Amino acid sequence: MLQIPKTARKKKIIASLMSRNRQKISTQERIKQLDQLLDWYDDLTLADTKTAQTIRKTFLLTLEYAPEIIREERFSQFLADRIESEDFAELEWETPEAVINYCELLYSVRFHSDSMAKHVHCLEEILLRYALQQYERRGAHEKMFRLLKLAPTSPSMTDAELRRLKNRTYLYEMRRVNQNRRCLYTYLVFQIVLIGVVFPLLFIHAENEALQQHIGRSAQSIFQSQPQQFLSYLDGLYWAVVTAVAIGYGDITPVTGLGKLLAGILGILGVLTIGVIAGLILNWLSERSLD
Repeated sequence: MLQIPKTARKKKIIASLMSRNRQKISTQERIKQLDQLLDWYDDLTLADTKTAQTIRKTFLLTLEYAPEIIREERFSQFLADRIESEDFAELEWETPEAVINYCELLYSVRFHSDSMAKHVHCLEEILLRYALQQYERRGAHEKMFRLLKLAPTSPSMTDAELRRLKNRTYLYEMRRVNQNRRCLYTYLVFQIVLIGVVFPLLFIHAENEALQQHIGRSAQSIFQSQPQQFLSYLDGLYWAVVTAVAIGYGDITPVTGLGKLLAGILGILGVLTIGVIAGLILNWLSERSLD
C-alpha cells in the first residue's frame, strides 16, 4: 500500500482546516486532525519556525469554528503553552462580534494553574489590540468603537498602544457627532428655506396666475372664500407652515394642479422632518461613551 508522506498529509490537514468549507467538518474529525497536527508540532525543530506558526494559526482558526474542542485538556494546554501573542496578528476579523466571541472563548477556559490562566487572559488583551489595529488600517472606525464597547473586559490603560487606539476611537466619535450636527443643521436650514421661501413663492405664483387668467375671462372669481383677492407672500407663508405641520385649516386651499402638487410634497416633507428630528436628534447630538 502506497504511504502518503508525512509532509503531504500535514499540508492536506492544514488545507482542510483552513479552507472555506471548514465549517462542514465534524467536531470529531477536527479533533482527530488537530491531534495529528499537535503530534507533528512536538516533533518540529527550532528551524521549522514557519511550519510551527502555520500550525498555531490553524489551531486558532479551528477554535473560532469549533470552540467546544477547547474542553479537551490537550488543546487547552497547547493554548496556554504554545500560542504566542504574534499568532493573533495573522487572524482576520470581519465583525467586532466575532472578536468578542473569541475573547469570551479565551476567558472561559479553565486551567489547573493560575499562571496558565493569567497567560491566556493576557492573550485576550493582545487579541483586542491586534483586532483594533486591523480595523484602524482598514479605516473601520465604527467597528473599533463597537469592539471597545462590546469588550468583556476593559483594555488595560497601562498598555500604551491600547490607550492610543482608544483615544483614536474617541476622536472618531467626536468627529462623527460634529459631522452629524452639521448635517442636521444643514437639513434644518434647507427645510426653513423651502417652507419659508420656495414653497410660498411657488404657491402664490401658481394660484395668482390662475386667478389672473380667470379674472380676464369672467367677472366672478373661482375663489369663493376670497373673491378676486390675490394672495400675498404672507398668505403663501401661512399656507406653507400650516401644511408642513399637518394642521391644514382649509382657509387657503390650492385650486391649480401645481398648487395641489406643492401641497402634497410639502405635507410629506413636513411629516418626515418632524419624524427625523423627534427620532434621531438625541442619537445624533449625543456622544456615545466607551466606558
